[in-house]
Amino acid sequence: MKHVLTILLVFMIGTVQAQNRLRPTVDLTLAAGSSQATFSLVGWHQWQLGRKQRLSIGVGPRITSYVGNKKDFWTAPASIARGSSTPFLVVLSSQETQNWDTLNVQRPFVFSMNAAVQVAHQIGKRFRAGFNIDLVGFSVGRTSAAVFTSDGRQETTEAKPVPFNLLLTGDLDQGSLNSEFFVQYRLKEKWSLRAVYQFYFVEYKTNTSIQQLPEPNDRFRNKANLLGIGLSYSLN
Repeated sequence: MKHVLTILLVFMIGTVQAQNRLRPTVDLTLAAGSSQATFSLVGWHQWQLGRKQRLSIGVGPRITSYVGNKKDFWTAPASIARGSSTPFLVVLSSQETQNWDTLNVQRPFVFSMNAAVQVAHQIGKRFRAGFNIDLVGFSVGRTSAAVFTSDGRQETTEAKPVPFNLLLTGDLDQGSLNSEFFVQYRLKEKWSLRAVYQFYFVEYKTNTSIQQLPEPNDRFRNKANLLGIGLSYSLN
């Protein structure tokens, strides 16, 4: 949380120092994969950097809605799912699949609102490429029937979205977080078309710690790999 607050403070200072470089934009994205899809809306405040102002760094609020049908969610906490729960090292650690149990959420629907950051670079006159990711926020959504499976044993239960979202790196993350790699092509002065690869973490939790081994757990995660298309509109 300390690192997140530091990043936000830096950008607030940058707002005062670089008003003449401010570039507000709005992005709409629709992404889909196997039996799941997202729709997202984000408003970016972007600062153009460098002598030619090709590099931009932006911040803004992002709303993402996620919907799926009978999707598998797996054991979420890094302390169970990965070989290490050390920040950053968790990404490279082994996946302890023998500890994973499955929660099949029948009708998942999650609506999340997060603060996000973006870094992008202008390529020539019309192309732009970049990356963005959610930092912190909250989620609401539908409570759904779910089927928990462990060692071949099945149990019917209910699950609901994890309400608090926080970026901590890899499987240490909590809640529902959106991230995108994109390539953008300027159609007109203010309109651009975007091709997007989206990686969306979405989490559900059961009413009780339904998983008991190797330790009690109620959080389960689906890592959605999605392809999408979007539009970007410049407000100035």
